[in-house]
Amino acid sequence: MAVYNYKDDLTATVQELSHAYEELSLLYRMAGMFASLSIDDICSRMVDEAIDSIGVKTAAVLLLDEKTGVLHTKISRGAWDNTRTYSRDAEVFWKTIRTRKPSAFCRLAETPYRDDIPGVRSLLVCPIQGKGRTIGTIAVADKEGNQEFFSSDTKLLMAISSQAGLSVENAMLYAELEGLLLGAIRSLVKALEATSHWTAGHTERVTEYALAIGRVLNLEADMLEKLKISALLHDIGKIATPREILNKNDALSEQELIEIKKHPGVGAEILGEMVKFNEVILCIKYHHEHWNGKNGIFGLKYEEIPLLARILSVADTFDALTSDRPYRPRRNREEAIQEIRRCSGSQFDPSVVGAFIAWVSTTTLPHQAL
Repeated sequence: MAVYNYKDDLTATVQELSHAYEELSLLYRMAGMFASLSIDDICSRMVDEAIDSIGVKTAAVLLLDEKTGVLHTKISRGAWDNTRTYSRDAEVFWKTIRTRKPSAFCRLAETPYRDDIPGVRSLLVCPIQGKGRTIGTIAVADKEGNQEFFSSDTKLLMAISSQAGLSVENAMLYAELEGLLLGAIRSLVKALEATSHWTAGHTERVTEYALAIGRVLNLEADMLEKLKISALLHDIGKIATPREILNKNDALSEQELIEIKKHPGVGAEILGEMVKFNEVILCIKYHHEHWNGKNGIFGLKYEEIPLLARILSVADTFDALTSDRPYRPRRNREEAIQEIRRCSGSQFDPSVVGAFIAWVSTTTLPHQAL
């Protein structure tokens, strides 16, 4: 009877994830001047630029939800109702979407569209174009000094929307693909946790703790994203650990402990196909190293250990201490904090412990860490 090889199957899945991640990276590189910004940040910059360039009191970016066919406000400044959505009946916007041309209303109250945007005197609307489709509109209202909109204003607003349109679309695609990638990673993690009743929920909690520590340390957004992926995948190497060891109800023997200690290296080996994940791979490989270089797996010490691995080490240990294990009951919150304090400077980087203490003293934790 053939034996199912979990490791080979997981490696193939990781290869597919690697291709998806490379596609994400390409999208980001191609996004021009807005490459490193989120959808919110791009839209916010569009609004600020429109207000500064055209000299209006109010501006808003509305994005189209293709599932519902409704426009909703993403970002706005000034006298704009952010809660209101606009269906196809709101001709003031939908005319612009259908024609892909700007529309100007210098006296909106004298048009059939006066009820679409109450309280606005004048309005200029331009489409936001993606690649072959309109993804929303940008609207500005009420020029300073009650001036009318001129053709130069239209050109400026079109320039802003044209510059940002592809970037907004790319950011949407990036967010969608990122969601698919993280969903696939979470599916792998659930499959792993299903093999051991002792570790259910462990990964999500460690991810939450690690990100909280990372934010206290003021990590950049891209490093927080790598930390998130590292935390989600940090125990993936346990897929190769015999289930009888993972589910053992007694304390582990010395040989079994040696087997367990292989999982960071195995995880790094499995993820080796993901060439764009180098920092993630190193974080996973070294997250059980000790700050002083003693009792670790690979013998690294101090700054030789990647910062992400040092953060993950504290987060992982805190959850382990506050969770039940077959060989000991969980510790309460204060006992776990004191243990991490005690190991600061030996097992853990003192600066990471400081960030952990700063976070944990001001937050309410899940039931596992009461």
